[in-house]
Amino acid sequence: MIHLSAARNSEPRGIFFGWYMVVASVLTNTIFSAAYFQGFGVLILPIERAFDWDRWVISAAMSLRQLESGIVSPAVGFLLDRFSARKLIFWSAVISGFGFIGLGFTAGIATFFLCFVIISLGASGVSHAVTWPVIISRWFRRKRGLATGLAVTGPIFGSPIVILNTQIEQAYGWRVVLFVYGGLILLGVTLLSMLVRDRPEPYGLRPDGDPPEERSAENETAQSLCHADPGLTFRAVLRTKEFWLFTSYLSGTFAINSAVQGHMIPYFQQDIGLSAAWAAVVMSMVFIISGIGRIGGGYLLDRVDYRLVLAIVAAMMGLGLLYLQVLGAKSVLETLPFALMFGVSFGCLVPMRGTVGSIMFGTRAIGKVLGLLQGGPIAAGVVGPMVMGIIFDLHGNYSAAIWGLIVISAFMIPLSLAMASPAALAMRIEQQRISEKNL
Repeated sequence: MIHLSAARNSEPRGIFFGWYMVVASVLTNTIFSAAYFQGFGVLILPIERAFDWDRWVISAAMSLRQLESGIVSPAVGFLLDRFSARKLIFWSAVISGFGFIGLGFTAGIATFFLCFVIISLGASGVSHAVTWPVIISRWFRRKRGLATGLAVTGPIFGSPIVILNTQIEQAYGWRVVLFVYGGLILLGVTLLSMLVRDRPEPYGLRPDGDPPEERSAENETAQSLCHADPGLTFRAVLRTKEFWLFTSYLSGTFAINSAVQGHMIPYFQQDIGLSAAWAAVVMSMVFIISGIGRIGGGYLLDRVDYRLVLAIVAAMMGLGLLYLQVLGAKSVLETLPFALMFGVSFGCLVPMRGTVGSIMFGTRAIGKVLGLLQGGPIAAGVVGPMVMGIIFDLHGNYSAAIWGLIVISAFMIPLSLAMASPAALAMRIEQQRISEKNL
């Protein structure tokens, strides 16, 4: 039973409504993962063959996707702090849906890039990069890491559908794949947006499903003196070293992830020698295994020093790529160590922005903060797919690019350990609250 109007003096019963939005996030990002974030890799070679394009053309479009997300994400964060998340998700889905249909009709480079921009614009507002973590952070406190980790598991369910994409493409062509996903987004994601609510308090609820507090004149006065969401102001966040260190960490890991994800299927086809279907299987394994990191990473961030989690994630990511370079893999079975290490580490990164951002700065300006934490690092992520494509065109393989990604991952380990402890961060937020209360 869905509860949106609990009595203020009685404990809510049934399933906490915040979990329904976790499910909505999973379903939304399952569709977008299968259609766009992972599934589009299946269409790279067919589109290249259809138009006789070089690899850099598709790579440039994927880099443009990252660049646009970096530009739009801060705006998404600002909008979430001011307007309804439901409307943002609804209209973002409409934009992306029509973008997919338009991409299915593309006849050249100009329309290809235009439709890619339209899809990316909508995807920035509906993905779990900024929008859903902001919503989840408002509905959960103690269970924030776990809830965020569960909310970003969409690609686990979407990645197996990538295999189906290959079958549909081989049977009916890449245009049909795009038409199908355009219609699915227009129908399914717009309906899911109807579940979205910004905060629990207007419905007599509290984060994590806790019973409402007794209200008194004293409590009302205290609430009027303090912001409803605890945390630093946006300007105060920008003055902390943790914001810039964390932004740098995310920049490095974004560069690695964008490069590997964008070229994973062509890499396993052309460097390793797998078929398109088996390359899609490897990609699916990575994203299925990433569920361990998404849920486990969120769970650990609720209980373990976040700095240790960040360092381990960077190390595992580099080791996964090092395995491919040193020991190699000539079959799907031999790719399992890579899929395990890279999948878990990549999965941990997904709930990290929302959870670690809330640990560092609270939720007072979480929309703006997560927008910048997504937007800034994306600028580095733009370089990944483009450089991978250029290196492939120059050398005929991806080896040199992968060595570069290994070096980047190694630099991220000391960077993560230079951030402040959770206790120091909590004290800073509390000092901000006391200071405002005394004004």
